[in-house]
Order: sequence, then C-alpha cells, then structure tokens
Amino acid sequence: MNKLGIATACGLGLAILAVAIYAWSSMADTALDANGYIALTFGIIATLALAVVLVGLMLYSSRGGYDDRVGGGKSKQPPER
Repeated sequence: MNKLGIATACGLGLAILAVAIYAWSSMADTALDANGYIALTFGIIATLALAVVLVGLMLYSSRGGYDDRVGGGKSKQPPER
C-alpha cells in the first residue's frame, strides 16, 4: 500500500471517529468520559481491522481459485483427457 492509501485510510478513520463522537455528544443527556472515548476508538479500530481482514481473505480466496474448485465453476486448469 502506498503512502497516499495509508493517508486516505487514516483520514477516513479520523472522520468516522469525529462523526461518531459528534453523534454521541448531540444526543440528550449522554456524556462520555475518557474511558468511553477510548472504548469508542477501540471499537472503530477493531471493526475496521475485521473488515480489512475479511476483504483480504475474500480476495485471496478469489485470486487463488479456491472459489472455483469448491463451487464447481470453471477451473483454470485444462480438463484431463
């Protein structure tokens, strides 16, 4: 991943965090202390990490041909005679 991709991912992460904090603080009679903000941040990071891992596994499986072998689709190998 290049520097632009990393910067974009970090920027999006901070934007999501800002929106979540704004949404939480705009609700009536709710307040987050430091522990709440830390938990919110860890939850967002964990969710994003899980999404990245699952998409990575999906792409790895698709590019490796595992889906074709299991699903009965076209194989990349020519049929045996």
